[in-house]
Amino acid sequence: MSELILALFSALALAVVFEMLRNLRIRFRTLNILIPSSGEPGRDSRYSILHISDIHLTRDSLSRLEPLRKLAGREWDFILITGDLIDDDSGIAPVCKVLGALKARYGKFAVLGNHDYTAYRARNPWQWLKLLSLTFYPVRFEVFCAPNAIDRLAGTLERNGIRLLRNELAEGWTESGEAYQIFGIDDPSTNKDDPAPLYGSVRENALRLVIMHSPRRVESVKPFQPDLVLCGHTHGGQIRLPFFGAISTHSDAPRRACAGLTNLAGCRMHISPGMGAGRVLPFRILAPPEITEIVLEIQSGATRSGEV
Repeated sequence: MSELILALFSALALAVVFEMLRNLRIRFRTLNILIPSSGEPGRDSRYSILHISDIHLTRDSLSRLEPLRKLAGREWDFILITGDLIDDDSGIAPVCKVLGALKARYGKFAVLGNHDYTAYRARNPWQWLKLLSLTFYPVRFEVFCAPNAIDRLAGTLERNGIRLLRNELAEGWTESGEAYQIFGIDDPSTNKDDPAPLYGSVRENALRLVIMHSPRRVESVKPFQPDLVLCGHTHGGQIRLPFFGAISTHSDAPRRACAGLTNLAGCRMHISPGMGAGRVLPFRILAPPEITEIVLEIQSGATRSGEV
């Protein structure tokens, strides 16, 4: 019996390790979203959006940028980056350089996440085992926190053609004369969000997008009447169990709907699974990392959304 138990535990351990290694590969996925037009009848529009989130870059994870480098020859209407670009200051220059090489017709826009503001590091590198309850190793779960150089990150983003929105609105017109508005809300997970001053800026018959790092307090952006809210932070649950879903989402998103297209607080939302993971818990299980291309079609009489 003891040999059988040992064999089962060994098989489980191998399966977990295999899944951790498999989730090092960042996939590229296209999501088609069809929504009804709220503007003039017959005024149909189609937009391409590249949604990037949760890169968590440091000098030790530069290979994470390779999938983005491969996209440098393509172009989207908008590139939207929903926070946690870095895990510490060593990631600022390389991540901004690679993001700066990407092309967008109407602009690249970003918001900040909690890891952009703060570098988190486990005091004991093995304490994540305790977090996963895979061992009884007697260690307290402690995290060292230090502020990142947020002004340097903001300046480097701007110099690379990426507009950082901190409770701000970016708006303009497409080549076909259609208005767009992008409401960028600062990090809700660290209570830096303040959307209320922008409530009076909503333009009728415009494409309205909201970008924020975490799906928290989503009801606060509902007054923007957004066509789509884009966020990240959850890592798709990061650690998911079969038939159960995510152990935790660290947000208002439910365990079974913490990635992909969903509806939260009456808002149509895309939650990016993100590209990386932080150093405190540096791996994923059944939550593959992803870069998402969104094809957003606004059509008169549309009633449904689909994905491929």
